[in-house]
Amino acid sequence: MTNNLPPVPPVLVPVPPPPPIPAAPAAPVLNTYQVASGIAKWAISRGLLPQLPPDVDDSYLAAVAPISFSGDAEQILRHKGIDSISYNEKTNTVFIYTVRKISQKDLKSLPQGVFRKGLAYPQGVVETVGKELLKSQGATFSIHKTLAGGQFYACGSSISPGNDASAGTLGALVRLADGKMYGLTNNHVSALCSHVQPGTPILAPGVVDVSPAGIPPFTLGFHATALEMHVGSVGNVDIAANTDAALFMIRNLADVSSMQGAAFDTPLAIADPIEGMKVEKVGRTTGHTKGLIVSRSLRPYGISYAAQSYGFSGTIWFGNVFTVHGNGAEFSLSGDSGSLVVQVDDHGRPIAAVGLVFAGGNDSSAPGGAKSLILPIGPILQALGATLVGGHNV
Repeated sequence: MTNNLPPVPPVLVPVPPPPPIPAAPAAPVLNTYQVASGIAKWAISRGLLPQLPPDVDDSYLAAVAPISFSGDAEQILRHKGIDSISYNEKTNTVFIYTVRKISQKDLKSLPQGVFRKGLAYPQGVVETVGKELLKSQGATFSIHKTLAGGQFYACGSSISPGNDASAGTLGALVRLADGKMYGLTNNHVSALCSHVQPGTPILAPGVVDVSPAGIPPFTLGFHATALEMHVGSVGNVDIAANTDAALFMIRNLADVSSMQGAAFDTPLAIADPIEGMKVEKVGRTTGHTKGLIVSRSLRPYGISYAAQSYGFSGTIWFGNVFTVHGNGAEFSLSGDSGSLVVQVDDHGRPIAAVGLVFAGGNDSSAPGGAKSLILPIGPILQALGATLVGGHNV
């Protein structure tokens, strides 16, 4: 029998398209602070940097994963020794400071950048503050002369406790709520790391700068107070409270001027230091210098202090430290401690106070081979309850 039914069409089974090939994960976008933090976490894990208490590093380092270097790079950094890490968010640069100098051969095995951030390996460590015996040199002070014939001891000039053969810099004049005027400088300059008794005369120029060719020394003021500098290991002291500043009450307002040497009057405005900021200062040793804030410290900075006449030495830790390089030469040297650092505009005019010079050391990447360390002025003035004085005997 013949089948007259029509043919059954074939059943077409749809074939699913192949699964999409997964895209490679995008590289994380990290800022320079985060990259510096990642490098520091790797260095800490490898014993290249000291480990601080977890709560301390958690408060200073970004919440990022460690950023590892190669085995060859690790061995080079282990041999050279990492002193500290700082960074510049404006230029996208991380600075890995080493104890011993990195050679050109070493650089070939070290990464020059990670996550689109440049890496630099300058050699440089911070000197012990107060250990070096200063020698008088050149003009260690300035006498400001007015058109009316007045002569006044200027800021940026040499001072010291009257009973100690030392010298530092009068940073600025300030006023407290009591209406009285005070001189502002470092604790280690006028209080010798909190060892000088209140009421001790502060001499101008400093004792080490008294010479036959200079002016007769006189009592500029009397030590009043110093912000605490807590000596001790990280975790046992409050690093955030550490700073290096002190006040002495001005004896005679007619003796002193708010002028910074012969360069400019002390500005009244306050600004936070930031990388890339143009700055200048007047100090006892190097006088009027200009420079640039090149980086800020990533982790707390442990700095060795000494007050030889009191048999004192110890390490004091600071957070929020900024590095300054001078224009063509050193920005500051020993004896410039206490100098007021001010921001200048594009025309070189001082516009705001930003910090105090308090330490320094060698730096293979800096003009003159030296870097200066500064602390922000805002927190210092706030802790002292002080305001800057300008326009005084100018």
